[in-house]
Amino acid sequence: MPIYSILKALACVFIIGMAYPIVKFAINDIPPLLLTALRFSLVGVPLIIFFPFPKTSVMNVFLTGIFLQFLNTGLVYFALRSDAQSGVASLLAQSQVLFTLLFSVYFFGDKISRQQLLGLLVAAVGFTIFFLHADENGATTTMGLVLLIASGMAWAIGNMLLKSMKGVNLLHLMIWASLVPPIPLFVLSYFMETQRPLKVLLEASPLAWGAVLYQCLFITLLGFMWWGELMRRYSAAFVAPFGLLVPVFGLMGSWVLLGESMDTIEWWASLLVFVGIAFCVINVQEIKAQAKG
Repeated sequence: MPIYSILKALACVFIIGMAYPIVKFAINDIPPLLLTALRFSLVGVPLIIFFPFPKTSVMNVFLTGIFLQFLNTGLVYFALRSDAQSGVASLLAQSQVLFTLLFSVYFFGDKISRQQLLGLLVAAVGFTIFFLHADENGATTTMGLVLLIASGMAWAIGNMLLKSMKGVNLLHLMIWASLVPPIPLFVLSYFMETQRPLKVLLEASPLAWGAVLYQCLFITLLGFMWWGELMRRYSAAFVAPFGLLVPVFGLMGSWVLLGESMDTIEWWASLLVFVGIAFCVINVQEIKAQAKG
């Protein structure tokens, strides 16, 4: 990869990783369902005027909106509200790597290497430690862990949808899929969170609105658009390992911006999860083969 692409990949994972601590500033003022609806409304409604409908079925767009936006983002926001620190959330949400690997085997007949199998087992041990240690005044509760793993599963299902769609412009897809979550989320928020959403939004602090704009502009339009371009231009063997830096930036950002920290057991569990995911995404043999070619 040329230096320009490497810098773009680093920018992507920095933007995505920092989203976890930054969104905390918004959740302090805006409840998670309302925040999720607002984020995708601000992306989808104005931008569909400028971008054509993606070259795929309405059902594919609908399902992408459900799994990659409604469930994936909404569950993370719920967890961040009071059940998980942002740093550990950025790590546990990467369970999508493990689910994506398993779903690829089931739905597409992909093969799991011994290295990936070892990675799955090591990460599973890390997640188990988090589960056993939850609710002990640490970085996550049991509910937070469940929400984040469910988010990872929804993300992985979304990845399967993207894998099944050939030649679809990812930017167009994500913009039009952003029209799916807002209406049901606004309805759910009205009955479950607040019946005065306008009052909540008007009283939100400038810091909270800055966090909302960060989610809309940097994450949805820059982070994922650039990442999709890199995945299409280069082999996944070269691009996917950069994703390991997402929880690194997430943990660093949560410490610097929010003063969050984890205890010793959680750090060891995080290390196991991180190493396991690294074994799953870093394909040493493919990198060597392409380097020789």
